[in-house]
Amino acid sequence: MRTKIILLAVLLVVLPGLMSLSAQDGGIPDLATFSESFEDFSSEFAKSLPMNSAIGLNWSDAYIGQLLPIPSFGVGITTGFTTIPLGVLEDLVDDLGLDSGSALGDLPGIGAPLPGYALDARVGGFYLPFDAGIKFGTIPEMKIGDVSVEYTNFGFDVRYAVLEGGLVLPKISVGAGYNHLRGSVSAPLGIGNTRIASVPDPEDENNTYVLALTDPNVDFDWTANVLDFKVQVSKRFIVVEPHIGLGASYGWAKTNSGFDTQVTVFESDGVTESAISASELGKIAGVSIDDKGLSISTEENPFAIRAFGGASLNVAVFRLDLGAMYNLNSGAFGATLGARFQL
Repeated sequence: MRTKIILLAVLLVVLPGLMSLSAQDGGIPDLATFSESFEDFSSEFAKSLPMNSAIGLNWSDAYIGQLLPIPSFGVGITTGFTTIPLGVLEDLVDDLGLDSGSALGDLPGIGAPLPGYALDARVGGFYLPFDAGIKFGTIPEMKIGDVSVEYTNFGFDVRYAVLEGGLVLPKISVGAGYNHLRGSVSAPLGIGNTRIASVPDPEDENNTYVLALTDPNVDFDWTANVLDFKVQVSKRFIVVEPHIGLGASYGWAKTNSGFDTQVTVFESDGVTESAISASELGKIAGVSIDDKGLSISTEENPFAIRAFGGASLNVAVFRLDLGAMYNLNSGAFGATLGARFQL
């Protein structure tokens, strides 16, 4: 099950590997290594969220037009994925002192796929040549084996037809919209009771505190609010309508990563329980810790430019959309598949 939840796989593979590495060499990694590495990973992960939030309303028509005397409209479903570039995951593994080849061997070369889906609908405007769309997709908190997942994606957009198209000319539209994305993944690490990290005592250079976790769950969650702007061109050829476009996104993203577990602090021998509390140790290390867990949060304002394109197969009132996206900033890829009924 761990390898099927690819987003979580990096944590489920990397962290037990790090525990095994520390056991082999007799050392315990510094907590600063964990916090800095996961802050960097979370920051780069946040930059992948704007493109993932764009899943939904990926219709080939640059403008759906008007069917007088009532506006054109359509309803459907879109599913797809975007990737977290492999380089981001390799940096995390390297920072933690592991062999990226073995730790990330199950991941594809394009990176870790981050899936998404949405039910979507679009209606043509009255009088003026514009259309408006809305989307919503959610997976309520649920368990798949030992893995808990949750996902929500909703948003809307408005597109104005600069060129309505015709027998020869294509459709060209410009649009703006808002997307909200949030999700979480949690699973047991299966590493039992583990001395996970050390923290130097700032008042005694000869003393080091040792942080221990009891049967930890690893938790990762994210939230993003994204403004999206795009220009799109499409042209129908009998039953096929290809399209290309360019989008720009600006977002407010937050990620949290950590362990849900009982936290115990030991002296440098790793055996004697310390009088210092977990929360006090967290203040020393600059990490949020209490007796119920450890967490690291990051906030980003990612900006991304993406190129996108694809085509739809149009048969009567049925449309089948296939699309692809490419993040010009990070090199991340994405793909979507949609089906809809449209008048």
